[in-house]
Amino acid sequence: MANLSITLSGIAEVIENLNYRPGSVKDKAVRGIFAYYVSEDSIQALSSIDGDSIIRQIWELGDDYAKIKFKRRNFSSLKSSINADLKKLFQNGLNPEDIRLTESNVFDMTEDAKNSLLQSLSDAVKTDGFDLTKTADVLKAVAEFLNKIEFPDADNEATDIIEEIKKLLTRLGSGIFDDQDGAGGDGAGGDGDVVLEDNVEIEEIDEDVEIEALDDDELEEVEEIDEDQQIEDIELDDDEDLEELEEIDEDTQIEDVELDDDESLEEIEDIELDEDQELEEVDLDEDEDLEELDELDEEEIKVLEEYRNARERAEQFDDFLGEREKKFNAYITIPAGTYTIGTEKTLKSSLALQPFDMPRVYIGKYPVTNALFEIFIEQTGYVTTAERKGIGTVYHSRYKKQGEKVIWSKQAGSSIVKGACWHQPLGPGSTLYGKRNHPVVQISVDDSFAYASWIGRRLPTEAEWEAAARTDMALKYPWGNQFDPDALNIESSGLADTSPVDNYDHAANVFGMADMLGNVMEWTADTQPPPFASSKAKFFNVAKGGAWNAKDTVTISSRGLFPFETTANIIGFRCISELFQ
Repeated sequence: MANLSITLSGIAEVIENLNYRPGSVKDKAVRGIFAYYVSEDSIQALSSIDGDSIIRQIWELGDDYAKIKFKRRNFSSLKSSINADLKKLFQNGLNPEDIRLTESNVFDMTEDAKNSLLQSLSDAVKTDGFDLTKTADVLKAVAEFLNKIEFPDADNEATDIIEEIKKLLTRLGSGIFDDQDGAGGDGAGGDGDVVLEDNVEIEEIDEDVEIEALDDDELEEVEEIDEDQQIEDIELDDDEDLEELEEIDEDTQIEDVELDDDESLEEIEDIELDEDQELEEVDLDEDEDLEELDELDEEEIKVLEEYRNARERAEQFDDFLGEREKKFNAYITIPAGTYTIGTEKTLKSSLALQPFDMPRVYIGKYPVTNALFEIFIEQTGYVTTAERKGIGTVYHSRYKKQGEKVIWSKQAGSSIVKGACWHQPLGPGSTLYGKRNHPVVQISVDDSFAYASWIGRRLPTEAEWEAAARTDMALKYPWGNQFDPDALNIESSGLADTSPVDNYDHAANVFGMADMLGNVMEWTADTQPPPFASSKAKFFNVAKGGAWNAKDTVTISSRGLFPFETTANIIGFRCISELFQ
């Protein structure tokens, strides 16, 4: 008989084929769950594993309930990621039993694999006029006969044998002959076929039908009545008169109100008034009646007006864009939840490791491009900080590829260049030719605020930016916890300049946000005191994400602190808001 269950060797094989790094959270998860499988019998005996127990093992949390609760969402995302890896293995022939992790935290074969095996088994035994589904009649009849036997002697050795036979028949009849467009041939209810429903024990059938009390003629008559009754039910469902159904429904509802609740007409009228009142309140919210606004205080009215104006500006800006620009003005939904941000490092310039309650927000899929910023300049006549000051900071890299050649400088560095600004980022003579889809640079924090406000949005805080980048799995990099030099534009990439914001779409995080690490650093709305002793009471602006001149050690937690009004060819920004796109 075909094997309709996974095997210990199959689980062990697929874990090895996953090839997770020893000690990683995924490796701890799959091996922690596999530890519960002590024998082949465990496969049938294990129906679920306590998720909190696995969480304790993965993150070594002991009995700290608060931390365990905090990690439950991470564990759910972790299982989804593991299942995605298992699916890839199956597609590549490295997961022959099509094993996945279930919601109950156990290994099991997918339903598609089970159905495929059952169909193959049924097709195999239908040769020579033998149909697998017909054996269900025999199994049921034998099980019913055994259930009718009375055992005068509880210690009778035959009792144990019969009980074992009954268990075997129950196991065979439970789930093996399921007809899900497969083993039953013509589907459920086919002529002469008896289909055992999934997880229905034979004993339940015995209680309803006493086969011993009926002769053959009576059995045929019962079968005919059942078939006619089923057909009649189907005809009623399909052919029922709509008017008649409506009358029945209305009468039933009235009787329920009068009999169950004993409500008087006055009470019913009160309910109707409450419902009308609720509808009226919704209408007021949507239509913003002036009378309701009068009940709000000045601050609430101001916030409401700002929200309306911001939404209007965002919609107008997006409507103004062409199809190509709209792609780079897309916004991604970040679900509300508790996220992990920061690092355990004790550096003064690092954000401390901590949980962060993230509201539901919408953040730019890409950093703002030169094309989008140019529209802002053309429509408003805004003069940027670098243009007003007449200077900008220009960084250069030690490593640059030119065709097959590699150019090395003695050291990386930067210099103040007259005339460097957003439309000539390296100074006079440089242009934006071929860079419309590159991130805009030589932009100060004030410039970023001005653009964001004009399109009805804002700058993210450092915590919002990092939570959105790390996702609810608290990843080290947007794409995972392993460094991938092909997933970002940094110094070792050899570009020595910005790149198109969609160059690394393949390395976007699970939310769909791209270019979060490398290419350009991105301004946030936060400021920090200087990381060194200073006699002046000044604050530094926080930028996140690393740039094209960053080292391989850059992570999502990395940050840069820059003096006020800094503009450079390594810093851009992206927007965030509570507005729907």
